[in-house]
Amino acid sequence: PLASAAQGNTAGSLPELDGHWSQAAFERWHAHGIVEGDSRGMRPDANMTVAEFAAILCRAMGYTETVENPYADLRGDEWYAPYILRLTAAGILEGDGANCNAEEPMNRERATVLFARAMGIRPSENPDLSNFVDGDEAADWSVGYIDAMADAGIVQGIGSNTLALGASITRGSVVTLLDNAVAEYADQDGASVTGDVDGIVLVAADSVTVDAAVIVAPKAGEARLTVKDSTVAGELWVNTKGAAVSLEGASQVAELTVDKADGTVTVGADASVSALNARAAVKVDNQGSISKANVHADNVVLDGRQPDAVEVAEGVTPPTDSDGDTVTGGVEKVSG
Repeated sequence: PLASAAQGNTAGSLPELDGHWSQAAFERWHAHGIVEGDSRGMRPDANMTVAEFAAILCRAMGYTETVENPYADLRGDEWYAPYILRLTAAGILEGDGANCNAEEPMNRERATVLFARAMGIRPSENPDLSNFVDGDEAADWSVGYIDAMADAGIVQGIGSNTLALGASITRGSVVTLLDNAVAEYADQDGASVTGDVDGIVLVAADSVTVDAAVIVAPKAGEARLTVKDSTVAGELWVNTKGAAVSLEGASQVAELTVDKADGTVTVGADASVSALNARAAVKVDNQGSISKANVHADNVVLDGRQPDAVEVAEGVTPPTDSDGDTVTGGVEKVSG
């Protein structure tokens, strides 16, 4: 199993990997306590099991919520049981309808889809895998995710533009997938991420300030995220129950998506959001500018300046302010 984290590791701390193509990725994530070996070492060329994959994602994302065991093949006392149940609670792992198959090898197709879901990477609407010689072998449920991961440079195939989706994925490939996806991993309370960052900043601490052009997926738990004088050209994705997000200074966010309930969003006077996607109950204090609010959940509260436009999904209660008055913005539409 991927054992509990070791602390204080640095590059070069895993001599067994000297010269291996995944060495740098292992050393980085081993230092953060996300990947760990066993009595046989890191075994980068060994196939990764579903259980090991669940452990890596849970540690990286900081998932803590769990569910009652729905799987016939999971007793609950296995070392990996908490990880399987947390990944299930997060809506990432679904099993086959009866079993989780935790000790079976994970294949490349399934690993790519589960990883994309965890990182908040949306499937492409018009996927095109023609650059890969076996791209037409992708299933309907996976093709959009694989295309989005390839477009982001996270999935690059294995030799000769081949995806090999049905093949088992190795431990080295999974750790490299994580390494390719996450540009910055902020796992210390009070951390500050500054400068230009090309890729995802994964927030795995309770209080982080971001002063960079980034995409952010905060950790599970009551995270506090401050975006200061920054331009987020992509999506700032908040998959964190009870998260508090503040946009300060002249911050500009193209798309702010809230996927978990009980959070707050504060938009400062000089800050702006082009599209706010409320997919869960959230309280917003807007002193700046929100061009459009897309409301997909009940109990959304919009205080301060109204968005220019509010679109409410069919069957959803329109947002209100704290006084209970309906917020319509400049235009209110209803979509199916």
